[in-house]
Amino acid sequence: MSVSEKSPSPRISFDEDDKRPYVASYVQKPIFHVGDKVYLLISGGSREGPYTIASVPATGKCTLSLDNGQAVKNGAEIDMDHVESA
Repeated sequence: MSVSEKSPSPRISFDEDDKRPYVASYVQKPIFHVGDKVYLLISGGSREGPYTIASVPATGKCTLSLDNGQAVKNGAEIDMDHVESA
């Protein structure tokens, strides 16, 4: 039986003796953290902001807020690919 057949998750593998499971890969660490200042990149090369990272609800996603805490884009999750450090 191959490792892929035994493994219930792509993140779990087994050592050479097929006895000990271990984590083969980890979830990506977020690029930005809550409180970081960023610009929102808009199509056409322009940018808005700076804004503050309000939350990081999922890997590769964030929500933004103004300095007063008001949500940007109605609190919509934004791809980290569309923000850059301020």
